[in-house]
Amino acid sequence: MTDRAECLRLLFEFVQSGDVEQAGTTAGTIIAYISTLPGLEAQVAALDDLRANLTSRCEAVGLSGEAEHRHELIEDAMEQARSTLEAKSASSMS
Repeated sequence: MTDRAECLRLLFEFVQSGDVEQAGTTAGTIIAYISTLPGLEAQVAALDDLRANLTSRCEAVGLSGEAEHRHELIEDAMEQARSTLEAKSASSMS
């Protein structure tokens, strides 16, 4: 089942390992999870939740080096996805 917990697990594993193949699986899992949520507001909220929880986990283990850099890249990608969803929401309202 593709759900929030699975997304967080995969995100955290990717941040720690840097496995490129896992990056694709992780991205696909997040897209599958987000796309099941009803409405753009719920999707944006889910991205915010994933991002906050990933940050919390990463801070708890004290990432450094490449893992910290991967975490920053994931944060940026999630922010871009959030911005895209918000833009889509704004354009559908006009």
